[in-house]
Amino acid sequence: MSGEKLSVKEIEGLGYYDFMGYMGVPFFNIGGAASMDRLAELCHITKDTAVLDVGCGTGGNACYLANRYGCTVVGVDIAEQMVDYARRRAAEQGLGDRVSFKVGDAYNLEFPDEGFDVVLTIFVSQFLDPSKAYPEFMRVLKKGGHPGINEMYREDHVPPEALSRVDYGERVFRELTDLPFTLRSPSTWVGAMKSAGFKEVVAEEHSNVSEKPYALNMVDEFGGWGKLIRTLWELLVLEVRSSKMRERFHKISKGKSVLLRDKVASRYIGYIICVGTKPVSADS
Repeated sequence: MSGEKLSVKEIEGLGYYDFMGYMGVPFFNIGGAASMDRLAELCHITKDTAVLDVGCGTGGNACYLANRYGCTVVGVDIAEQMVDYARRRAAEQGLGDRVSFKVGDAYNLEFPDEGFDVVLTIFVSQFLDPSKAYPEFMRVLKKGGHPGINEMYREDHVPPEALSRVDYGERVFRELTDLPFTLRSPSTWVGAMKSAGFKEVVAEEHSNVSEKPYALNMVDEFGGWGKLIRTLWELLVLEVRSSKMRERFHKISKGKSVLLRDKVASRYIGYIICVGTKPVSADS
C-alpha cells in the first residue's frame, strides 16, 4: 500500500485507478508474459530502444521490459497513486537508471516530437479515443518507430444471445472507471492505426479469453505471498466497513466475470496485438 494512510472515507473518494494504485493491486495482461514478449518482438525492442508506456499503471509492464530487454522506459498514467506505486516498484528492482514514471495525459503527452522508438499501450487504448491519442503517439515517435497495442476486442459479429452480456460487461467497466471503455473489433483496431497515418500495420488475434494464462503470475506481481495476503486482508476490511466499497467490489467481480469467464460472452472476446510503423517520409 501507499506510504500515506488514508481513512475509509478518503479511500471511498478515490477513482478506480487511484484506488487500485493505493492498494497496490497490479494489473495483469490477459496474454501474460508471452504477449509482452510478442509485442516487444514486433516492435523490435532491444537495449537501445526508448519506450513510452502510456497508461503504465503500477509499472509492471515497464519494469518487465527493462529487465528482460535492457531498454529504457518512460511510463505515464493519469492516476497519481498508480505512478507513486510504479516509482516504488522500479526503485525496489534497482531500475531507477532505466525506468521513470510521471503523471500524464494520453491526449496531451508532455514530450518533444520524435523522442521515442516505441509507444505502447497495454489494456489502455480500450479506455481511450484513438482519434485523439494515436496522433499524439505519432508525434512523439521517431520516424520508423512503432506504436504497439495489446488490447481486448469483441468479434465483428456477436450473436444476440451473447451481445447483451458483452454490452453489460462494457457498461460495468465504464461505470467503474468513469472512462469510455470500449471493446472494438479487430478490424476497428487496425483501422484506427491506419487512420492515424501508421503504415505496415500487423495484427494478431487471440480469441476466447480466460484468466488462466496469467493467474499463476499473481503472487509474483503482488511482490510475494506476504504482500498478497496483506492486500487481500485490507480489501476484506474495507468491504466489511464500507457499503460503498462492497458495491464497488461487486461491480468489479461482475464485470470481470462477464467479460472473462462467462461461457457465452467470452467466446466472442479476445485480445489483439497490433503494431504499426511511423513513415520515414511523407511519401512512404
